[in-house]
Amino acid sequence: MKKLLVIILLFTILSTACGKEKNIESKDTANETTQKVEETSLKEENETTGEKIEQEEVKEETSEKIYEPQFIYDGEPIDSLENSLGSTKAVYDIPKYQIVEKGLTKLYIRSGKLCIAATRGKKGATGMKLEDVFAVTEKTFSRAMDSNLEGGYGYYGLDINEQEEVTINGVDCLRFVGEIDGRVSEDSEDRFGYHVRGYAFVKDDTPLTIIGVTLDDGSDGEEYIKQYTEEVDHNVDELMKTLRDDYY
Repeated sequence: MKKLLVIILLFTILSTACGKEKNIESKDTANETTQKVEETSLKEENETTGEKIEQEEVKEETSEKIYEPQFIYDGEPIDSLENSLGSTKAVYDIPKYQIVEKGLTKLYIRSGKLCIAATRGKKGATGMKLEDVFAVTEKTFSRAMDSNLEGGYGYYGLDINEQEEVTINGVDCLRFVGEIDGRVSEDSEDRFGYHVRGYAFVKDDTPLTIIGVTLDDGSDGEEYIKQYTEEVDHNVDELMKTLRDDYY
């Protein structure tokens, strides 16, 4: 009888021990499975996050501006807006001046003292020499200037003093500096030279000019003439740095 009890007791102890070992093995297996699931989820989450970051970076790159213009007004910063020259692929930023359209010319005027004139000619200009671009747009440009030059002077030609070829945002341009020959009449000795800084180029098979003009006839004094000239020169250069094909 005692032997039987001892055998039963030993069997019970062994069964309990085996059960514990199985429980431990099950817990270990469950822990390993949970850990693998967590590691897989974390990896997938990191990959998804990485993809999102890459997509956001690509989006930022495609929508990033070519150049952020620093336009000025009386020496202080002035806001800008997007504009374009007709139906051509010539989009650019301009300072918040008054916008007036005269035929194929758009005038961006600042208080009647200076302006930036954007003029387009007829299509078919691919391969045209840059020196000829202004010649084919001058008639339209001159009409726009006639009614905006201060002092009652009319447009009687543009004398170029300096010029050089430059490339801006992949577009070959002729940059020039000169004066509009302003006169009261053809044979009048009463004349005034209006400062000009401009660019001539071909874009979208179209001859284009963007020209900054100091409209003041000197009645405001030399200091103001200097200020207007510096502003129009600066702003026309800033405008050209934003030249592109499409709106943002």
